[in-house]
Amino acid sequence: MRFLPKGEWKNALYILSGLCFSVLGYELFLIPNSIAAGGFTGIAQLINSATGLPIGAMALALNAPLFLLSIRSIGWRFALRSLIAAFAFSLALDTLGLRFAVQDIWLAAVYGGLFSGAGFGLVMRGSATTGGSEMLASLLHRLIPPLRVSVGTFLVDGLVIAASAFVFDATRAMYALICTFITNLMVDLVLEGPDSSHAFFIISDHSDEIARRILQELDRGVTALDGTGMFSGAPKRVLLCAVNRLETVSLRRIIFAVDPSAFIISTRSRETYGEGFKALYR
Repeated sequence: MRFLPKGEWKNALYILSGLCFSVLGYELFLIPNSIAAGGFTGIAQLINSATGLPIGAMALALNAPLFLLSIRSIGWRFALRSLIAAFAFSLALDTLGLRFAVQDIWLAAVYGGLFSGAGFGLVMRGSATTGGSEMLASLLHRLIPPLRVSVGTFLVDGLVIAASAFVFDATRAMYALICTFITNLMVDLVLEGPDSSHAFFIISDHSDEIARRILQELDRGVTALDGTGMFSGAPKRVLLCAVNRLETVSLRRIIFAVDPSAFIISTRSRETYGEGFKALYR
């Protein structure tokens, strides 16, 4: 019972629950109905249709290099959890063989999106990811700063869905688009917010170290605000930082690694403008 480090049990539970939901979404609804709803698993479905190669194995083969390229930016713990999650997800797709085909493709798209979205959201709550288009988009954003993560994700998923219109048919591609929309809504809901960005207020006696790690590891700006603790009368430095939904887990990891007693307020941002977020057009 001691093979997991302290604090990892909660992450493991989130990841395991998320994998169950996401695997059921693909096994019961999406794969049997040839709905390629974006991401690397969608690419693997297209490859499987053309070559017969296993979907799970192909998805893992596509994801593995992405994790290796991103390990420096996301941290080795996050990368290790993600690799394990991606491997388990791929293995389950190729070995369970549930393949219960729902007769109504509309229901398959809706429930496939609900299950897979809830699953991926839970995996992210467990400080991990199964890879896919968002991680690829984050990597592309670091290489091409003007290309925002949201735009990169949309492009990758859009290309996969467009390709499915030729590999399968146009009708299934349209259902895949609906499924992708529902999946993203569910991920946002599980991660406690329908918005693409969050603003964090961080109060800590180790604010300089937290700010340094945010700047280095997340490449996000941090603003220090001068404050005063009204009970103690002591001066306090309040850090303000805005991040996208994929980075919220990494930000919490950094804060609590430096100062487990830090006080954090996280607010959902309706709109965030500036470098790394939306451009301001007049």
